[in-house]
Amino acid sequence: MARTRRIAATAATGTALAVVLAGCGGGGGDSKGKSGDHSLTIATAAEVPLLNPSNDNGSTGIQIESALWAPLTRVDDKTGKLVNVVADSVTSKDAKTWTIKIKPGWTFTNGEKLTAKSFVDTWNYTALGEHGFANNGAFQRVEGYDDLNPAKGKAKATTLSGLKVVDDLTFTVTLKAAFSPYPTTLSYLGVTALSAETLKDPDKYKHDPIGYGAYKIDGEWKAGQPVKLTRNKDYQGKDAPQADHLTFRFFSNPETAYNEFLAGNVDYTLVPSSKIDSYKTDAPGKWSQAKAAGNISYLNLPVTLKGYGDTRVRRALSLALDRASLAKLKPGNAPATSFTAPSIAGHRENTCTACGQDVAEAKKLLKEAGGFSAGKLRLFYASDNPGEQVYAEALGNMWRQNLGLKIQYVGKPGAEIGPLANAGKLDGIRIMAWGHDYPSLEDYLTPLFASYGDVNTGRYDDAKVDSMLADANAQVDQTKATEEYQAVEDRVAGQMPVVPLSHQRDVYLHSDGIEPLNSRYMNVDPTRSTFGD
Repeated sequence: MARTRRIAATAATGTALAVVLAGCGGGGGDSKGKSGDHSLTIATAAEVPLLNPSNDNGSTGIQIESALWAPLTRVDDKTGKLVNVVADSVTSKDAKTWTIKIKPGWTFTNGEKLTAKSFVDTWNYTALGEHGFANNGAFQRVEGYDDLNPAKGKAKATTLSGLKVVDDLTFTVTLKAAFSPYPTTLSYLGVTALSAETLKDPDKYKHDPIGYGAYKIDGEWKAGQPVKLTRNKDYQGKDAPQADHLTFRFFSNPETAYNEFLAGNVDYTLVPSSKIDSYKTDAPGKWSQAKAAGNISYLNLPVTLKGYGDTRVRRALSLALDRASLAKLKPGNAPATSFTAPSIAGHRENTCTACGQDVAEAKKLLKEAGGFSAGKLRLFYASDNPGEQVYAEALGNMWRQNLGLKIQYVGKPGAEIGPLANAGKLDGIRIMAWGHDYPSLEDYLTPLFASYGDVNTGRYDDAKVDSMLADANAQVDQTKATEEYQAVEDRVAGQMPVVPLSHQRDVYLHSDGIEPLNSRYMNVDPTRSTFGD
C-alpha cells in the first residue's frame, strides 16, 4: 500500500511560511476600509499556480483555499473535539462502511447546490490517476482505488466502487479495510467538493475558484498578482470570520515581512529563525506565541544504510543532543520528548526514552555497537531556509564534541532534498518536520513509521508496526484505538528510526487591535481574526 504524501510541515525542508496581515491600502494600524469594513492582507511565502483544494497540497495554497471552501468536519478550537461543519453526521457500525450526511442549504458561489453527488463526483475525478490531481492519494483507502490507479496500463474503471450516492444529501463510503479515524480525515481540505462547472474544465477555473467557504474570489486573479477575496454572504457555517475582505500577497523572503512590520506597514507576521535573538527587543510588547504545537521537528535516519542499522547507534545519536540548546535556535521551539504532537488527543510526554541528554550513555552505546561505521556522518539541510545552516552546525558540533564523529554538512534547496529523499538517494541524515493532515495520533505514526508511510524516506520497515497500525485502525472503540496507537509509539520508541528534536509553537508579531484565532488545538489562523474596535 502506498500513500501519496499530502501536507508536510516545511519548516526544515522547504520555504518557511510567512503570514502578514495589513490594514487596507497596504499599511498597518488601520484595519478598516472606507466603508468601515474590516480588511486584512495576508502574505504567504510562495506564489501558488492554482486554487483547487483537490489538486493542491502545499501549505500556501491550503491557507488560501481554507477561506474559499469549508471542510466536512473540523476540530473545535475551544474544546479540541471533532465537530461537523458541512457534514451533518458521519457514522459507521464497523469502521469500514461510512454514511455521510451533509447539511442542507449549502451552495457554491456560482449558485450550484452542494449535494452528495458533488462530493462523489469530485472524489471520483480526483482519485482517477490519469487526471494527475495532487490529492489523489487521499482516497487510496476507498474500495476500487486500485482499479483507478493500476501499477501498469490503463485504469480499469473511472469511478470508485466504494462510493455510492444514497440521496441528495447522503452518500456512503466503503473502505478497503476498517479505519476508525476516518471522520477525522474529513477535516482535510483535500476532500472537499468542486462544482460541476469546475469538473468540466478544471484548468479554466484554476484562477477563478468556485467554492462554498466564508469568502469568494473578488475580481480576476492573474498570475503574479495578489489574491483578493470578499465575504461570501451565503456562507452557511456558524463560524463566519469578522474580516470583510482578505488580500493574500506572496513574499519569497520571510525577513521582508518582518521588516515591513517594524516599518509599520503590516499588522501581523511570523518571526523567522534568523530573528530569534532580536524580535523581543525589535517589537517589545507586540509578540505572542501560538498555543498549539502541531509540528514536530526530527531527524530522519537512513536505517537501511551502513552506520545506521544498529539501534544502539541511533540511540547514541539521540542521547548526545542537548535539545534545550537546539530549541533556542528557532522561535517557539521546545524540546521534544515524544513522537507525536502535544496538541493531539492521546499524546503522551516522555515516550522517547532516548530524548534526554546523557553523553556517558551515548558513548557507551556507540562503543558497544563498534562505533560509527559509515565514516563521516552526512547531514542534509535546506540551504534556502534562513537559519537552517546554523541549526545543522549546532547538531554536528554536538555529535563531534560528544561522540567524536566527523560531520559533513550538505546544504541543498528544500525543493531538491525532498525528491532525493523520496527516491532513496540521500546517504545521510535529513532534518525534517511533520505537521498532521488531520488531528490524529495515526497521522503521525503512519506517515513516519509504516513501511508505506508518506515521509518514511529512511526506509524503516517493521512488520509488527504495520500489523499493530492495522489493528488500531480497525478498532471501532476510540478509547481502545487510542491505546493501541500509543502501543505503536512505544514500540517505535524502542527502535528509534527517527530522532525527535522539538515541537514548534509559532511566534508572531501583531499590532494592537487585531487578534488572530489562537487555539491550543489548532495553528494560528489569521483569516479568523477578531478586531478590537
